[in-house]
Amino acid sequence: MTGERGFTYVELAVALSLVVLLIPVVFSLGHAVEAGMKEGMGRIQLQEEASAFVSDVRDELRRGSRFRLSPEGELLFDLPTGETIRYKQDRRRVIRSVRKPGETRFSGTTVLLQEVYYAGFYPDKDGVWLDLGLQNWYADLSVKTYVRGRVNNR
Repeated sequence: MTGERGFTYVELAVALSLVVLLIPVVFSLGHAVEAGMKEGMGRIQLQEEASAFVSDVRDELRRGSRFRLSPEGELLFDLPTGETIRYKQDRRRVIRSVRKPGETRFSGTTVLLQEVYYAGFYPDKDGVWLDLGLQNWYADLSVKTYVRGRVNNR
């Protein structure tokens, strides 16, 4: 048997040992890449939702005046049409409701943003600071921005 080529038992044992050691490395590397991609996609989703929310709210707040907080911490402000708008956080959502002139109750519910674990509204005489904390299964995001209200030219 002197001219035969092939693996000896020692070479076979070494090759199998290397394969056994490399399999967990490959799987852990794949898991790390997958986790990173999920976190990145989750963050992008939150950024897109926050951007759309700020864009929509900014347009309405720029028309508003008399920014104030209710005793429950809800943001209230008035539009030139006489309507009062309310933004509040409820069950991980930011909700918009409207009170028509002459009415005492708010009506309608529009969900403006979801996956919100914190929503802070800080009005001053000129506008509102929005402080938002968003979180989904894979990422979290904090957004803080200021929106100036209507400017009365005299």
